Amino acid sequence: MKNKLECSVTSCRHNVNSLCDLPSIKVEGPGASCSDQTCCESYEERSGSASNSVGSYASPDTSIDCKAQNCTYNHNCKCEAECVCVGCCCQDVTSKSGTECCTFRQG
Repeated sequence: MKNKLECSVTSCRHNVNSLCDLPSIKVEGPGASCSDQTCCESYEERSGSASNSVGSYASPDTSIDCKAQNCTYNHNCKCEAECVCVGCCCQDVTSKSGTECCTFRQG
């Protein structure tokens, strides 16, 4: 299943105009009970002011492998939410722990 993914984590090297250039991402947070206890495992900090490599392809359609077992959208470790937003849970995101799945809903 492909999800519509919007990402507001501009410090991630995979973020291109609020879209992700990866064909799939991983969301972590096996024991999460709220969104700030999740994170985007696929986050990689953008180095310097360099943008993504030329020819990278960003699409709103992304497959999401989800380890947040308590999320209502998680079905056999696959996200079934139609639209997903990955965002920041702190001001200065420099690691995956500063990201979160804003779509998380405790099931």
